[in-house]
Amino acid sequence: MPLKKIAVVGAGIAGLNAARILYQAGFEVQVFETSRGLGGRLAARRTDFGVFNHGAQFATARHPDFIKYLDDAIRHGSAELWSPACYNPNMAPISGSLDSSSTTGRATGTNTTVNTNWFRGFPAMNKLVAPLLAGFAIRHNIRIARIAPLGNNRFELFSPPVPPQQTSAVSHGVFDGVIVAIPAPQSAEILMPLSARFDVIDDVKMAPCWAVMMAFENRISTDFDVLTDTHPAISWMARNAAPTAPDPAPQAKSGVYDRWTIHTSPQWSQDHVDETADNVGLQIENHVRSVFAGMNIALPAVAMRDAHRWRFARTIEPLGQSHISAFDGRIAAAGDWCMGARIEAAYESGSPLPTQS
Repeated sequence: MPLKKIAVVGAGIAGLNAARILYQAGFEVQVFETSRGLGGRLAARRTDFGVFNHGAQFATARHPDFIKYLDDAIRHGSAELWSPACYNPNMAPISGSLDSSSTTGRATGTNTTVNTNWFRGFPAMNKLVAPLLAGFAIRHNIRIARIAPLGNNRFELFSPPVPPQQTSAVSHGVFDGVIVAIPAPQSAEILMPLSARFDVIDDVKMAPCWAVMMAFENRISTDFDVLTDTHPAISWMARNAAPTAPDPAPQAKSGVYDRWTIHTSPQWSQDHVDETADNVGLQIENHVRSVFAGMNIALPAVAMRDAHRWRFARTIEPLGQSHISAFDGRIAAAGDWCMGARIEAAYESGSPLPTQS
């Protein structure tokens, strides 16, 4: 029986890439996304102080397919080459962002390089997935929690009830195949009850990360836009403003505020994973002040500070293959956790799925 109606759980780059390929091959595709946005950890947050890229900070490309995708995205107007000046006291490879790609660049002075092979979404990071939106249906604010196999090699999808209006699980339809493209621990909850083939997902290790967003009333006086490995609690700091990108929130005073995203280090994130966002934000602000004070750089007044927890941010131990499937390929799991913590890995993970039927 040929597959005709496919559900994709998760609207990150892996899920959207699989959905696009399936849709263009003639399948009926529905994407279910827990949040109201697209892109997963390719995330941007609008505030009264401008837009923050608070998830993955950049992408690199090695495989010809992803190189072509980024080239097409630039022509599409949804990506740009990003060449920030980066400060690293140890001159080590830049690896603090949620995309832990290596980098190349050219030296500009002591402990500073300008990277030449980074890409990001334009005008915000979540726009990097825009070329994948091919016309298939996307249903937001739905958390698929259970897949029920039916007797005719079809599968029914359910979300938990939303009280008080709902008292039992809500069905979202019957499908010929399902692709689950969400973080490994969440994939395991859905898929391990279905088949022992999915038990290996439990071996994947993912780590959390706190993203702290800070807006300063004036520009910090630096000749760099990225700092890494400057404090045990901080793996990445980056200025959000870009001279080539207009602010997607024109109502914000983006010309006044200097917006920075700070990612906490893996160990610090794990040690503070259950703290409140306010407490995390305050602690990281103090660490940021310490970093800049050590460089004799005065900080302007803080106009805004917020924090977001990515509970499953970094892949520490990947699956080691592009995807995993069961039910003769009718149910499959994909994501950056399959092959490594890179945006390109997520894209590639979603690419081969439609051929496995």
